[in-house]
Amino acid sequence: MNTQILQHSSTTNNLIRGGRKCLSLSVAAVLLGSSAANAGSDSLSHNDEDANHTNAKHQTISFSGSGYLGYRSDSNVSVSELDTNSDVADDAVQSEAQLKVLVKPTAKWENVLSVSQANTNYQTLSEFDLGLTTLSASTSYAFDFAKLGAHYYHASAELDGRDFLTYQQSGLSVGKLLGQRTYLRVSSDLIDKQFENTPEGAPIRDSEAAAVRSDLFYFFEGEDFFQIALKYQNEDAQNNVFDYTSIGMDLAYTYPLAVFSKPLKLTVAYQLDVRDYASEQDGGIGREDDRHVVEMSADYAIHNNVDIKLSTQYGDFASSVDGANYQETIAELGINVHF
Repeated sequence: MNTQILQHSSTTNNLIRGGRKCLSLSVAAVLLGSSAANAGSDSLSHNDEDANHTNAKHQTISFSGSGYLGYRSDSNVSVSELDTNSDVADDAVQSEAQLKVLVKPTAKWENVLSVSQANTNYQTLSEFDLGLTTLSASTSYAFDFAKLGAHYYHASAELDGRDFLTYQQSGLSVGKLLGQRTYLRVSSDLIDKQFENTPEGAPIRDSEAAAVRSDLFYFFEGEDFFQIALKYQNEDAQNNVFDYTSIGMDLAYTYPLAVFSKPLKLTVAYQLDVRDYASEQDGGIGREDDRHVVEMSADYAIHNNVDIKLSTQYGDFASSVDGANYQETIAELGINVHF
């Protein structure tokens, strides 16, 4: 899910001019999440009233959707998975819409279909404008011993209004409630990236990757919870320069509370990715990256269907390649309407 650029512009003007010719983008895979669920009763009542109550409680098909509009301030306009950054601050409008369909034939079998469209439009650096259309499908069944699932994601990215990347990810997962407060989920995925409209003479970035991830959730008595994830990815690109293996860790703590009788959710998160690229002997450049991202966010529900979201993020992208060694701070305020 990550591609790299080997050559960089030394000035903003060079970056903007080169952006239309050489700028590359990698779409990040949709993060996979999971939560514990209580098993349904095995016994069924033969009473008509009880049956009607059960049917009202359990909907076979349900729909949900959301729309988000936000304003972003970026200290160093870039795409996090690129080796190119502008070293220039800019503001952007963020928008996103999502529609989700839940099909649940039984209490233990769940299927989810969703489609979303996200856009980032900068005020000045339009070369970084990003449009992302994502389709996803997942199915899971809660057996007595564990919850087994399968998922598929398809993303189409546009950069500066042009088709740029087709990203596909498919995988399997298994989840298990351990005791009353701990939930463990392990997933494995295959990833395929196909780049479009590649400039003549630019290196081919098409690649395939295998990834493994484990998430551990711990739920405290006060409804706050902690998450730790360990992840590994091996990416094999057509051009050996872009081959790499990655190990990483995600940490997050979420604390819910009430302010003026309205729910407020506070989250602090940290991400670490350590990447080891192909050595010179294997056709690479022996590059190493250490990527650190810290994020804090607040989600305040001013209405049952309306949330105010505030977030700030700092990223330190340390690399042995000068052009990929930079820092970035992002602050964003937005409103999310959902049903």
